[in-house]
Amino acid sequence: MRILSTLCFVFALFIVEGYSAALNRTKSALRIVGGQDALIQDYPYQVSILFYGKHGCGGSIINRYYILTAAHCTYDVTKSVLAVRVNSSFRDEQGTVYEVDQIFVHDGFDDSTYDNDISILRLATPLTFGNGVSPIALATAGTQIKDGLEAYATGWGRLGEHMPASHQLQVVMLPVISTETCAEYYPPGWVTRRMFCAGYYEQGGKDTCEGDSGGPLVVSGIQIGLVSWGTICAAPKRPGAFTKIPEFVDYINSIIYN
Repeated sequence: MRILSTLCFVFALFIVEGYSAALNRTKSALRIVGGQDALIQDYPYQVSILFYGKHGCGGSIINRYYILTAAHCTYDVTKSVLAVRVNSSFRDEQGTVYEVDQIFVHDGFDDSTYDNDISILRLATPLTFGNGVSPIALATAGTQIKDGLEAYATGWGRLGEHMPASHQLQVVMLPVISTETCAEYYPPGWVTRRMFCAGYYEQGGKDTCEGDSGGPLVVSGIQIGLVSWGTICAAPKRPGAFTKIPEFVDYINSIIYN
């Protein structure tokens, strides 16, 4: 979960099962690790958010005008920097590119903790829905994010720590780790009630990573989260953290319906 070239490191010393590990939470777009090739027709809600014409973050289609993504992807840029590519399975090519008209970063976003890591983009012109372009349903307020749910993440991020980004869209299944459980894996205060985690805690091997930030995490056709932050991609005992969509229903509605 890391974005562009700007990196924000938060260091903490944390004891995990008898050994010390220095953890760092980085501001960067995450990528899919341990996944498989996917087609946009199977995940038509997925978009690529472009920075100066190049992929930087993921996002998802809410409706014809609005795109959901992470605040850490958009809080320090202007709309002229951004564009949104839809209907393409491939990084930085094909599909259709739309200009961004407005950026709505959550007022409570904290770039040191990644709390309230959610942002909405309004497009300058409406999307044309079709085989590779359609909205995703969002989890409603009060939806319970429970341990063990099978969730699917998609994106064009790196294929592993220090590895290149994927050219083709990737998908990976990640078991959900609840807010309460994930909070036990990280230093106090890192995981807030507006976050949860997903991944393989004991063995690692599958994760989102650099280039995937802002992308959707979906359970049974419903988006429950978006890629927010992580430490070491796909490492054991380091599950990725996601913004919890049910906590932001009022925020989302206040923008797209006003």
